[in-house]
Amino acid sequence: MNAMDGRVLSVPEELVARYRTRAPRYTSYPTAPQFGPISKDAVDTALGRNAGPMSAYVHIPFCKSLCHYCGCHVEIHARRGIGAGYVDTVLAEADLVAARLQPGRTLEQLSLGGGTPTFLEPDDMARLVDGLRARWPFTPKADISIEVDPRTIDDDYLNRLVDIGFGRYSFGVQDFDATVLAAVHRPQPADLTLRAVQTLRARGDFDLNFDLMYGLPHQTPQTFRTTLETVVEMRPTRIALFLYAHVPWMKPAQKLVEKQGIPDSTDRSRLFVLANEVLLGAGYEPIGMDHFALPGDDLLRAQASGTLQRNFMGYTSRAGLDLVGLGVSAIGGFGGVYAQDLKDREAWTARIDAGELPIERGFVLSDDDVLRRDVIMQLFCNFVVDLPAGAFADERARLAPMIGDGFVNLVGDTVTVTPLGRHFIRNVCAVFDRYLEADAAARRYSHTA
Repeated sequence: MNAMDGRVLSVPEELVARYRTRAPRYTSYPTAPQFGPISKDAVDTALGRNAGPMSAYVHIPFCKSLCHYCGCHVEIHARRGIGAGYVDTVLAEADLVAARLQPGRTLEQLSLGGGTPTFLEPDDMARLVDGLRARWPFTPKADISIEVDPRTIDDDYLNRLVDIGFGRYSFGVQDFDATVLAAVHRPQPADLTLRAVQTLRARGDFDLNFDLMYGLPHQTPQTFRTTLETVVEMRPTRIALFLYAHVPWMKPAQKLVEKQGIPDSTDRSRLFVLANEVLLGAGYEPIGMDHFALPGDDLLRAQASGTLQRNFMGYTSRAGLDLVGLGVSAIGGFGGVYAQDLKDREAWTARIDAGELPIERGFVLSDDDVLRRDVIMQLFCNFVVDLPAGAFADERARLAPMIGDGFVNLVGDTVTVTPLGRHFIRNVCAVFDRYLEADAAARRYSHTA
């Protein structure tokens, strides 16, 4: 293993094989498989507990076609008009949430994800954002972001998004190789993404994120290098490099991916190392487990100051904000609880029409959960944590093999993850997860490598 300034340039194959297991990606702790019944009173109390700026996520579940690798909650529809009624119901849900919040709360962060948010007609998109802004005014430096499928959007729609106020655009790229994309049912020529990038840059200096995925069928070092070089030429400000999460027992369409042949753990590790080599060589800096950004990005600044955090949307620089989830399947975290909306759209709509929050399940965090969450998030985001003196004796003992393999250092009460250990950060964090080891649900997580 060679490393410089936290940069992983090689990973021993023997360690990849030995540490390959199933573990969460820790966008929360406790994680979603631990969610269960939660009382209306618990949710209402938690929503009213805090004041000040907050964050909101809106889930738009609609897609025109299904990408076979997809692990998200989606509905396939050909008719975009279905989005109008959905926007009406999201805004009605926002009213129900607002009635339970302390008055005067504002939005410091708004993210639209899916599904395909740009499935909505432009007028419905404007109505959605303007409606949320009317309920919760945006702070002056609010981070307003949207996931964009370049196959479903034209220049006029992109310009409309700019006028609406979006400042960050995340493009689902995954790969640019035609054979790889055909295998996962997502044909997407690179020129579609390039055109969208050029349109936005003609309007201003926006933050552009590309989502890439490694571990897909037919990906080879040669084909993936070509994709990476094409990405570098387009120069997005941020890149999310996700390991394909193969969970066909949860997402049956992924069985079609399996039939195409999935690279094994050794090949996936080689693709990850290759991506590090290309991206770091092009001037990108590593962030957390799987992100890269150009100098000046706010995630890099947060990582440098030790304030980088994670929530259900991934890495964020806006630490400590309550997160309200709106839309089917959306998850929020606020006031010491997690709460997830119903996944069935008809049931979700009926609950809102009846004047009730459409919460299906959730979790009330104990003091021990909060402590472990803080430890796990510090490790996952900032790669160092000071453990409470005398605490976590069993966990410290379980770190011993990882210390021997060069993943972590333990000096006094301080745990520091090494550059090599960042590749195995899910394994390291799992040591502090008290639910995982005895939880039969562990098999529901994706592999760590």
